[in-house]
Amino acid sequence: MIAIPSLASNRLGDAPSDGSDRRTPWLSGVAVFVAVMTPLLAYIAPLGFAPLLALTGLLVLPGLRLTRAAAPPLLILVAMAVWAAISLSWSPAAIDVSKLKGYDDLETLTAMKLFLQVATYGAAVVGLRGLSDAGARRAATVLAYGVVALSVVAALDSLSGATIYQKLHLATGEAIRPDLAMVKVSLSTYILALLFWPAALILSRLSRRGLIGLLVLATVVTSKVCSSDACLVALAAGGAIWAMVYLAGRNGAKVLVGLVAAPFVLAPLAVLIAVETGFVAWLHRMVPASWDMRLNIWTFAADHIQSHPFRGWGLDASRTFGPGIPLHTHNAQLQLWLELGAIGAALAGVFFCWLAYGVVRLSERSRAEAAMAAGALVSYLVIGGLSFGVWQEWWLALGALTLIACRLARAVPRSEWTDLDEIAQQG
Repeated sequence: MIAIPSLASNRLGDAPSDGSDRRTPWLSGVAVFVAVMTPLLAYIAPLGFAPLLALTGLLVLPGLRLTRAAAPPLLILVAMAVWAAISLSWSPAAIDVSKLKGYDDLETLTAMKLFLQVATYGAAVVGLRGLSDAGARRAATVLAYGVVALSVVAALDSLSGATIYQKLHLATGEAIRPDLAMVKVSLSTYILALLFWPAALILSRLSRRGLIGLLVLATVVTSKVCSSDACLVALAAGGAIWAMVYLAGRNGAKVLVGLVAAPFVLAPLAVLIAVETGFVAWLHRMVPASWDMRLNIWTFAADHIQSHPFRGWGLDASRTFGPGIPLHTHNAQLQLWLELGAIGAALAGVFFCWLAYGVVRLSERSRAEAAMAAGALVSYLVIGGLSFGVWQEWWLALGALTLIACRLARAVPRSEWTDLDEIAQQG
């Protein structure tokens, strides 16, 4: 899963009080570099987030200092990677290592990549928390305006039938079909759905609330035109959770922990009950073709989870079920249950609940920051529950990037007349 220490923890999000030696121009430069590259990659090459976060981890590695506070989430992720590697001993997707020759063959080793991602993505998040507040504010400002620019360009391009993307692609010497270009543009909506929350907080604290409205409008337009339904659902769910945590504070954040845990515990059972009660059959008659296919995949996965509920079928087993599951389950929780069983699902659930509990701790300091973190966390889980394979490198990298963005947003000082936390507390 995501190689990251915390989404919202007050202790982990701030630079160490005795770590002034880590507050260097080098880290500020790396953070600004990431902020500049984010909108560019989001529009041109989203798969590039994997090498970007890996490079970031390597760049901050020389000054990296791990703390006891960062140990729990990293240990959970290491345990998951170890269990995934062990599961290859019974996985139908296991690869004969002796037959591996070139780099392309190594790219197929999901287990190896998981360990590398824990190391590099984790280093990126932990290392950049050593930013000085001034450096973090600079990077946050660049990131927020870049996200707004991305949303506007994506919206205009989607309305034009992806003509901008086609021209950029043609400039590389290779044409692309209009329908494929639209698919490429649609990928930017997933980045926008995740980074909307930290960008909105940054813009609010910079007294640029009008740009928040523009960001919402452009993101919704692009998602609607490109049929990115998962992004619309993520924005809606994230907005509901944002309001719950912002209005209810610590109590709302505690509810979030339960909401995060539930899918990791109940996903297979919920699907099986829905099938038995006829709810899935009713949905089949109501939903469009893309969602109808998801229902078939989820039903197939839940049924096969019953064969090996404890150990799972093994890492990457989702790829071996033919037409029943094209590549992956389009649901992170079901894929974890199917491939790594109850053990893998439990490890992932504990990790994300740890992140959610970080929101509880953060709510004691700032409701606005806690609501931002909650919205980002839920958006990530919703999209992961509807769209991508759980082991896709660029998607895991986006999780790490979202954490970095939330850290940057928290460094932007609150304006006295726009102090949302004081307003909420008074209310």
